[in-house]
Amino acid sequence: GQKSPNCSSRFGTAPLFWNYLFGAMKALPRSLLYNRDAMQNFSLFSEPIIRFVDKLVGATNAMRVDVTATNGGGKKKKVTMRIAHPDLEQCVGLATAAFALEVATSVGCKEGAATVPPGVWFPVELSEEARENILRVAEEDSFVYELGRDFQ
Repeated sequence: GQKSPNCSSRFGTAPLFWNYLFGAMKALPRSLLYNRDAMQNFSLFSEPIIRFVDKLVGATNAMRVDVTATNGGGKKKKVTMRIAHPDLEQCVGLATAAFALEVATSVGCKEGAATVPPGVWFPVELSEEARENILRVAEEDSFVYELGRDFQ
């Protein structure tokens, strides 16, 4: 893998109202956001509302990730991934399982054979093989899956 000093992502969901609500969360004071009791109570209050709206309109999720890396010669390379999934919870579960599966298959491998070496890694720092394996699992049931092009 390679180090990437510039990584940004965009997250969107449907209905559009949720995107505005997520954006509004940035206006809350950090002291409130770091207050576990307040956030726990907020989640208990909001979960039934979210579940109700999801039953009415669905729980579509979409993500775009842009990664820009510069090699030793100063040449920039940009990779973009877009994925959309009909269900946020399933999408998050698949992505988490994909990482866990890749780590689990690396445990006990001979040195150099593991796709995920011991330690903590950002996805971009993993080997190309590990990233491809993870993305292949995370793609399951998506209705948009595009990797490698520059979407503007």
